[in-house]
Amino acid sequence: MYTQKLDNRYHLHCRFTCIQKIFYSSIVICFLFLTTLSYAGENILQLFEKDFKKVVTSSRPAVVKVLATYNSSSEFANTIGKVTLFHQDISSGILLDNKGHIATTTFSMAPNKIEIVQNGKKFPAAFIGKDDFTDLVVLKANHKFPVAIKHGDSTKIDTGSLVLTIGSSQGNHPIVSFGIVSGCEILHAHPCAELLKINAPVSPGNSGGAVVNTSGEVVGMILAVLMQPNQLSAFTMQFPQQMMNKQIITFAVPMDTVKSVAAKIIKHGKVPRGFLGVDLMNKNEGVLVTRVFEDSPAHKSGLLPGDLIRNFNKQPIKTYIDLQRRVLNSSPNSKVILRVMRDGSGKNYTIKLGER
Repeated sequence: MYTQKLDNRYHLHCRFTCIQKIFYSSIVICFLFLTTLSYAGENILQLFEKDFKKVVTSSRPAVVKVLATYNSSSEFANTIGKVTLFHQDISSGILLDNKGHIATTTFSMAPNKIEIVQNGKKFPAAFIGKDDFTDLVVLKANHKFPVAIKHGDSTKIDTGSLVLTIGSSQGNHPIVSFGIVSGCEILHAHPCAELLKINAPVSPGNSGGAVVNTSGEVVGMILAVLMQPNQLSAFTMQFPQQMMNKQIITFAVPMDTVKSVAAKIIKHGKVPRGFLGVDLMNKNEGVLVTRVFEDSPAHKSGLLPGDLIRNFNKQPIKTYIDLQRRVLNSSPNSKVILRVMRDGSGKNYTIKLGER
């Protein structure tokens, strides 16, 4: 009986101690919150604004303007003769190093002249190479940029991460927006890497611009924008601005992918990618081979139409995008193992990949 009472007193004392700790912790948190609100006579929004400006200022030098100029000549018979047509695309780019290497997105066509603009000054740039599967281009400016370039770890960016986007298109000042990362997605047009999905709006010309974390580090490059058009109503009149696409989702290449692809382009002028040589179709149990190209690595290894591919180097394959990504990210001449189902039985095929 005595022991039971002692235990009850002990538990009561523990509860009281826990309540005290929670009470004092709440007071401390409230005190810190109120102190923050009134620190140096500034409210929390003013403090946030100052930190926001610091992040933009520290990361801004890593973003440059890219001018791509196109010239074409046409002759008009019996009129004004030969006419040279001129037009210029403006986009953004990210400094990769102090030697003048710059990453940006692919051009609509081969430009006649490329220039880099930073702080109002123009510098000529040369085209080093591109990768069609990530839409990345590497340029080399005829200038060494003496700036501290901070590249962050893009693997730490995940759902809920706060980021800024910085572009350098029209005018001398950057175009800045703020958003939240929704996660990572793989687009069919860009199967080689997962892209950061961000709800931050971007302006024309911001492609190739930087995605920046709250530490002022560049963690991605703006690549594409997905837009969902408005549904036009038959009962309301919509002006041109209202007819424009309203829902915009921004996609960015993680900086780890940018640096990896850029390093290969700088070394080889391109990104060497593996080639298998099949057409595929999604099935519930894997991907179905619908066609095998003659003299391709798949053909030489014995793959046939109707084969069901389930694994790539012991990794499960669920969609043809999975297989495509793994093949493209493999080096040419490397050997891979495919687990294939044929006529109800499984077999491993060792295939030496070609070069795409």
